[in-house]
Amino acid sequence: MALKSLYKKSFALAYDIFMFPLEKLGLKKLRKKALKFIKGETILELGVGTGLNAFAYPNEIKIIGIERKFEMIERAIKKTQRFKKDVAMLCGNVEMLPFKDEQFDTVFATFVFCEVKNPKKGFDEIIRVLKPGGRLVLLEHVRPEGKFLSKIFDLGNKFTSILGENINRTTAETVLEAGFKVERVEKIYDGIVKLIIGTKPDKVLRS
Repeated sequence: MALKSLYKKSFALAYDIFMFPLEKLGLKKLRKKALKFIKGETILELGVGTGLNAFAYPNEIKIIGIERKFEMIERAIKKTQRFKKDVAMLCGNVEMLPFKDEQFDTVFATFVFCEVKNPKKGFDEIIRVLKPGGRLVLLEHVRPEGKFLSKIFDLGNKFTSILGENINRTTAETVLEAGFKVERVEKIYDGIVKLIIGTKPDKVLRS
């Protein structure tokens, strides 16, 4: 048990080390840009991870963060304390959110839905916990639209999916199918990353 716990903590540390150069090369700037679209006072972050968004959390609001790996939450809490942010952290799953209906003004996630086993179920849960008119903010790496790149990503996904990482998801389309009104889709890095902004309509219509 002790070895298993040590492994999990080591994995969380290794994740931060792996992400460090990527953050410096541009992801940190993209996170800050995405979080500028947050609105309202009741905010939920999905897939907090090790707290890589903590530096960009607005100071004037309280955020609830959910993450399925406790060892990640431990590191995330340290980051929020370092940046003096008001955040409550919970262990939980995107596909079964432990919140009442229509609770949040904004739900946001960054580079999370590549690992969600059932994205449709996840977005159904987001629709449920968002207030009517509430905002969805996503920063996700997705399947690019070009014929050549898309084929490469489809091929690569056969290997990455074994590790639970899906690199060829069409997340913007899934958001639309879930019933959101998609207000903005910004292609970044030739469409490999997309910033997706959506709104929950007063009456949800799913395709």
